Amino acid sequence: MTELFKQTRSWSKPEYKDLIGRKKVDWSIFRIGTQIPYDFWEDFDKANGNQSLKVGERVPIHLLINGQTYQAHLVNRPRNDASTSSLQLRYDENKALQDLLRQTFKTSYQFLRKNRSDTEKKPIQVPDELAEYIDFYQTNKPFVYQVIFQTHDQKKPKPSFWWVNQGKTHHEEKEGSFLWVPQKSQRDTIMHHHIRLLEAHEGDIVFCYSEKEVKSVGIVTKEAIEAPKPSGIKSTEWQEDGYLLGLNYFDFVPAIQKDEIPLEWRIEERGPFNVKGDLNQGYFFNLSDHFVYQLFDLFEDRFPNEVNKMISPYSPSQEAPDIKESPKMYIPDNDLIIHIHHYITSKGFFYTKTEVANLYLSLRTKPFVILSGIPEQEKQKWQWFAESLGATEQNGQFTLIPIRPDWNDGSGLLGYTDIKGEFIEGPLTKVIKRAEEYPTLPYFVLLDEMNLARVEYYFSDILSVVESRRWEAGENISSNLFPKDEGLNLTLPINLYIIGTVNMDETTHPFSKKVLDRANTIEINRVELDHFSFLDALETVEPIPITQDRLQSKYLYLKDVFQVHRQMVEDATQVLVKINKALQLTNAQVGYRVRDEICFYLAYNEEDHLMEFNEALDHCILQKILPRIAGSDSRFDRMLKSLFTIFTNKQYDEPSEEDIENAKYRMSAEKVVEMLRRLEEDGFTSFWIS
Repeated sequence: MTELFKQTRSWSKPEYKDLIGRKKVDWSIFRIGTQIPYDFWEDFDKANGNQSLKVGERVPIHLLINGQTYQAHLVNRPRNDASTSSLQLRYDENKALQDLLRQTFKTSYQFLRKNRSDTEKKPIQVPDELAEYIDFYQTNKPFVYQVIFQTHDQKKPKPSFWWVNQGKTHHEEKEGSFLWVPQKSQRDTIMHHHIRLLEAHEGDIVFCYSEKEVKSVGIVTKEAIEAPKPSGIKSTEWQEDGYLLGLNYFDFVPAIQKDEIPLEWRIEERGPFNVKGDLNQGYFFNLSDHFVYQLFDLFEDRFPNEVNKMISPYSPSQEAPDIKESPKMYIPDNDLIIHIHHYITSKGFFYTKTEVANLYLSLRTKPFVILSGIPEQEKQKWQWFAESLGATEQNGQFTLIPIRPDWNDGSGLLGYTDIKGEFIEGPLTKVIKRAEEYPTLPYFVLLDEMNLARVEYYFSDILSVVESRRWEAGENISSNLFPKDEGLNLTLPINLYIIGTVNMDETTHPFSKKVLDRANTIEINRVELDHFSFLDALETVEPIPITQDRLQSKYLYLKDVFQVHRQMVEDATQVLVKINKALQLTNAQVGYRVRDEICFYLAYNEEDHLMEFNEALDHCILQKILPRIAGSDSRFDRMLKSLFTIFTNKQYDEPSEEDIENAKYRMSAEKVVEMLRRLEEDGFTSFWIS
């Protein structure tokens, strides 16, 4: 065992050649860097050619990791009392390095995310049995360090998985904590599927099948040896010489019936199953990782904790057994919009490039969008949008969640604590955990027919957490989704994007202003059945997988935008002030949140050069302001006519198509005319077409 030369807090130095120091992974590693204890300053000075940093000095350094170079800084910061200083290794703005660390040290990151508290000042330490480390080695160049990661996964070999057809001896072997098989049959022939027992190693996992169900799962405690039949086995049908494997049994509660395992999984797996998905004749079979992870995802609540802990570190996230890091390609945002547009139209759906750009900008502005229109179009457009960027149901980056009309709180989405005190995860919680596990990938959720239940009832907590997003040490974080007294630490990851499709009829519920103020509402009712141009395109448009930062919001506060796009903010605000004067007639003025998010949208548009300013602002008015209007008295008539004048610079008097076509804000003017005509005909109007 290597002895420690020295150790101070989370830093240590085993006796390794050229090692500067070893840092135990803690929360600061994932955010900004690490403070170097005074006892290790001399080690870094030596690695830097005996150069010491002066107080206040900041020097760029290079970290060599897996053949790549990552930039950081060594900083000697003065403390508050100015008599001492703090030597720090910092990479506050190096997002690529932060993402690499989160993906590499998954065990530490997940433990800390689950157990730390935003209000608790005492730091949370990763327990030694889960600890992970970063080793810094000196090179022949000052301020250039070789970095080696020591992960939790490296400490334990991944278990192999087995299936045993035990039959009637299950209870006897379970009582004795073993598996035993004879070496030869009654006819004195070697039984090869019995010899396979010798291939199992300590720590492997065995699924025990008996009487048409998987009753138990076992952990191998001792590798198989030649041994006579144990006295606990009463059967006299077998010879006495056999093989004995030590096995710790844990029961499934309830047992997993064979027919509960999907037929296609059994057929694909083979091994213990035949071409029809029934059990093969035989005893001990190897199982593929893929099959076991599927079982784990489907029956995780039945897996005993002892086995759960062994499988979960290796299992891909739930419902996404095939997640792989696809090679990412960088293309400019304008070209990315063109790609998404081509992908969607190649599927036979007609959308303009501007409509695709609008959805892209809406998601960047806030990761929650409402899509209204023809249900089939809503779902398909959203699914093709996600798929064009490499997110599918197969890799777990796209998830469809149907909304149930009986949902009256968030438990249907997030989960609940059952009568036993155990937390049962909801579908959105499962996606959130996947997104946290793969922070560089975008995750898309489609809430299908979102207003079948009252959105305010089941979604209000999530909306509040969306609004809690803030910058903390350069990281975009949110508040907890669950009350503190529930003991569940789960926030909204920045790589999660939610769209709700809605339909307005007698079976659905209207939206409150609280919901509408927190989303962009995109309405698509156009259908062009004679759009055949996609059939002329012989080329297949392939998805282009992206990293999540291509959609990530970088503006959370208006002051951030104002510093970069001051004139644009002032121009947009002047228009909004005019609109608010018209909205005063019905007390429907928009507030600061709506103004800020419109400015975010316009800033992203300007930076990506996607639309002209007035066209982009037209989308914002249509999506953020007009959906809030609904009423029946003469005030709404006057208000809508005032809005029409703002949008067209003309008085409302049976407007012509030319008036609308030449309007400064054409789409908004067209919607206002539609709403006014509905008010005249029905005595009531709203944004929504039922």
